[in-house]
Amino acid sequence: MLEPKNNSEHFCFLDKVSIQKNIYREWLIGNGLGSYASGTISGILNKRYHGLFIYSDKPPLSRKLYVSKIEETVEIDNQIFLLSANKWANDDNLFPKGFFHLDCFYLDENIPVWIYNCNETYIEKRIITPFEKNIVYITYKLLSTNSDKEIKLKCDVFVDNRNFHHLSSLNPIDIKSIENDKSIYFLNHQNDFLFEINSNFSSYKIENILYSNYDLQEESNRGFDHIEQHVLGSSFYTNLKLNEISEIKISTNKYLENKDFNSENSILEIKKQNQILLQNWKKNTKYTPKWIEQLIYSVNIFIVNRSNQIDKKAKSILAGYHWFGDWGRDTMISLPGLCCATEQFDIAKSILENYSHYISEGMLPNRFPDDSETPDYNTVDATMWYFEAISSYFNSTQDLPFLKEIYSKLENIIEHHLNGTRFHIKCDPNDGLLFAGQEGCQLTWMDAKIGNYVVTPRIGKTIEVNALWYNAIKNMEKFATILNQDNKKYSQLSNLIEQGFERFWNENLGYCYDVIDGPNGNDESLRPNQIIAVSLNYSPLNQYQKRNIIDICGKNLVSFFGVKSLSKNSHDYKNKYFGTPFERDCAYHQGTIWSWLLGNYAIAYYNVTLNASVAIGFLEPLEKHINEAGIGFISEIFDAESPYHPRGCIAQAWGVAETLRAWKFLSHKI
Repeated sequence: MLEPKNNSEHFCFLDKVSIQKNIYREWLIGNGLGSYASGTISGILNKRYHGLFIYSDKPPLSRKLYVSKIEETVEIDNQIFLLSANKWANDDNLFPKGFFHLDCFYLDENIPVWIYNCNETYIEKRIITPFEKNIVYITYKLLSTNSDKEIKLKCDVFVDNRNFHHLSSLNPIDIKSIENDKSIYFLNHQNDFLFEINSNFSSYKIENILYSNYDLQEESNRGFDHIEQHVLGSSFYTNLKLNEISEIKISTNKYLENKDFNSENSILEIKKQNQILLQNWKKNTKYTPKWIEQLIYSVNIFIVNRSNQIDKKAKSILAGYHWFGDWGRDTMISLPGLCCATEQFDIAKSILENYSHYISEGMLPNRFPDDSETPDYNTVDATMWYFEAISSYFNSTQDLPFLKEIYSKLENIIEHHLNGTRFHIKCDPNDGLLFAGQEGCQLTWMDAKIGNYVVTPRIGKTIEVNALWYNAIKNMEKFATILNQDNKKYSQLSNLIEQGFERFWNENLGYCYDVIDGPNGNDESLRPNQIIAVSLNYSPLNQYQKRNIIDICGKNLVSFFGVKSLSKNSHDYKNKYFGTPFERDCAYHQGTIWSWLLGNYAIAYYNVTLNASVAIGFLEPLEKHINEAGIGFISEIFDAESPYHPRGCIAQAWGVAETLRAWKFLSHKI
């Protein structure tokens, strides 16, 4: 009989009691091209972004839902077991409730595994996405049985053809299935090939039947349209045999270059890559607990291809799953933790070089829109984080040829900021500080905007931008010295900024203004942005100021799983991120906890106290969270107050990256 898996073998493990307590926990896997598969462990479609095969048409964006789900039916001794689950419109009941047959769910490193118990017959299901291949494997294996009868498996494949942001309308879905030489081809109504499915199942049947009224509950919670439809494209039939793999393969490539490539080869390849990552990490890390290992397995889902004219394999970083693309700010914040901490230096270099091609008027792109080739440049801090990412890469590699290559572009960036660039971004010659902003624009990471309403405009001289500006100038001073260039202008500018930065200090409150010289004067709101000024390698603050910031922010902002975006003493404070898009955007940076800031605070705490044991302890509550929402990942945000419900993206790049960066940094100090 099957021995159930346990926590000592797999960190991400849920037994049947835990699964039924929260049937909306989610799993996620990706292929490094922007394509991914994700859903709830129970099998219920809960978001428009859930699907078994979501294909990136123009990596890493332009993503399309092709396969929504597979519904399995098992027949043993004339007894039927429905393993799927659905929420239907206008019906509070779920049907079927296949999760009642789930014995357990776990991640085999980063491969999701379901074990079903059908009257003491145990069946394993896995979903696998090979690296840099637009393929998804769904495998089934009979582990054990107490029946001597045939164990029949039927798999109904539900398909779609839509942008992953948009629900299918009431019109017919633009897809149909046809038989083609032992495969099933899926075409649009113009007969353009979309993808194919083949398998080693005994038989299959073309269906092309429309199913309506799927109720996506989380979309309803978020105030969006939530009724969906899908097409039953085809059904596959087989008899399960002990320890033999029955496999369904979904692929966008009609002519696979390697016909022998299968799910077992794919698993071996994935685990080989995982072990390389883990070995790289452990080379220079003293202590790696199981939950940190699990985060390391999640790293490469965020690293994706973004080709340019020079390099078709150039890399970028997806900010988060499910709905984010690759954002300049998120990429540069995430690069040290995802790439340098795991010693993937070639990838780090590729990302830095790739973004250098998109520098315009001294600015890095804010984001690459899904529906446009032209990047958006509405950011003031992404460019400043670029200097920090380059510094992290160079400090790790001492790559002098790269520094020589990039130096002139960095000089150009500084000149544009000194002379002025988009959105009134310009260095004030009187105090050396960087001013940014104009009405109707959101330029910092606190960027919520609803129509023309900017929730946190922060026009003026913001504290984290100027801490990053000072840090960038100090790095340029260092780079110039290394390259035997004149560093005098950078030395003089850094001194001016350091003096000007004193204007941020509010002696009466004992912490820094969040914004100075704004349209309404100086902003006294207690926000976490000043923590960044303490965590950077070069800080313009003195020790007294740093100590006060750590104490006050620690008392008022630091929480389980992250740092609050605003003190509860503010009249703008929101304790929950929930409701309509307007309500959620109003809470996004007005109290909501952000996971990525926790790593910053831990490093800042160490910089002040030199107590690495306490500092690393701030990260440890995240161990509990990894099995709560997106299994194996760190969520983007959390409600500001207990029970700190995870919200936003289930897998956020900078949440994972900053946790890993801080852990690696602090583990050396213990």
